[in-house]
Amino acid sequence: MCYRAVFRAVPEPVLVADNSGLIVDANPAAHDLYGFGDGGMQGVSLAELFAWTPHTFGGRPDRLAAGPHRSRDGRRFIGEAVLSYIERPPGMLVILVIRNVTETLEAQSRLEEAEERWRFALDGAGDGVWDWSLESGEIEVSSSFRALIGWPDAVRLRRGDIWPGRLHPDDVRGAMAAFAAHLAGARPITEAEFRLRLEDASYRWVALRGRVMERDAAGLPRRMIGTVRDVHERYLGAEREKHQQQELERAARLIHVGEMASSLAHELNQPLTALRNFSAVALRRLDEVGPLDERLREPLKMIAEQALRAGAIVNQVRSFACKGGGQAGAVALNEVVRGVLRFMEFETRAHAVQCVLELDEALPAVQADQVQMEQVVSNLIKNGIDAMRSVPSERVLRIRSRRLPDATVEVAVSDSGEGLADAVRADPFAPFATTKPDGVGLGLAICRSIVENHGGRLWVDSSSAAGTCFCFSLPVARV
Repeated sequence: MCYRAVFRAVPEPVLVADNSGLIVDANPAAHDLYGFGDGGMQGVSLAELFAWTPHTFGGRPDRLAAGPHRSRDGRRFIGEAVLSYIERPPGMLVILVIRNVTETLEAQSRLEEAEERWRFALDGAGDGVWDWSLESGEIEVSSSFRALIGWPDAVRLRRGDIWPGRLHPDDVRGAMAAFAAHLAGARPITEAEFRLRLEDASYRWVALRGRVMERDAAGLPRRMIGTVRDVHERYLGAEREKHQQQELERAARLIHVGEMASSLAHELNQPLTALRNFSAVALRRLDEVGPLDERLREPLKMIAEQALRAGAIVNQVRSFACKGGGQAGAVALNEVVRGVLRFMEFETRAHAVQCVLELDEALPAVQADQVQMEQVVSNLIKNGIDAMRSVPSERVLRIRSRRLPDATVEVAVSDSGEGLADAVRADPFAPFATTKPDGVGLGLAICRSIVENHGGRLWVDSSSAAGTCFCFSLPVARV
């Protein structure tokens, strides 16, 4: 009597059948499920309800997979069963607990269809889709995601294959913090932008969004779904705009420098002219008093020569600032090098610099402006001397000239300093880029402009802890 009460009270449909598949008992829930009303299921074969055969209970399975079931009125539904067995004479009894899973499977099917449509829509929009199982660590990605990173279709992805394994080292902390904040419930969604490494080892900027879609009974995240969008071009555009803005600012500063140079050139011309005239007067008066020691006459001549040269340079700066002009002619670069070194002899001695010349004596002339070439060579030599100020060992400045096969002449100025500083290594010729405490960072920029205006080029041939080598080349003068 107690067994019958419990049997009837069980809310799940329960069938009791013998080994031949005939129902010997059924509770009210089973009668309702199969449409038999209050009774009448005894003696009914299980084969009338679902796909039962004499081999169904062979091996005593503990579960029957979901499959089609039919009720007495022809209605069909999807059911699954949990089985247990009782040994009673004259044979075995099977207890089947039936579960109607039609709505569950339909809901799952609708979810899968909606998810498939969602994936299709996102693929069409160009977004990559990822589905991350946090339990196994495996990540399923859409074809567009695989195409973005160049990952083969046949290879499965795990968590480490993408994040953090493919993130740029500078972006790992921020991206993983965004994941952690969402998984901990601090943020409703994961959003991050980072550089993702592709199969060819290059990086592209992507924007990631993701959300936890499933949690276990304890509330821990089990599954996360999200998208990845390629935003590399947007970042490149922003970098281009930033670079253009910097170039505009530099151009504006150069305009002001040009105006200042023109004004300074005008103001300096008068004292330089006076210096040249006074030195000439001193030399004439020395001639009047008779022969004197050449040690006095030679410095006065050099003062006059340097005043002339300084005046020429000032005029060139003024001309360059106003209209970029210059007077080109056949220039012997070897003589330019020797002349500049002669006038910088005091500075090389003061800094204990040994100058080594490796000049090609058969070097042809170049078509250039004499004063501007002196400006370029003196700037490179001055930079080489400055680069060796902190070198405790031997300080060697090596200057080489040679003719190249492409009808150009090359001059190389090498120092034995410590190499270019990190602050200027990326672009030593950028305006206002300098590490000198008293420098303005325009020397190399102006030198490059002068060389390029003459149809040549100026570059850094090498830079290491053993020193730096600057080179420039110019076309050979036409005969």
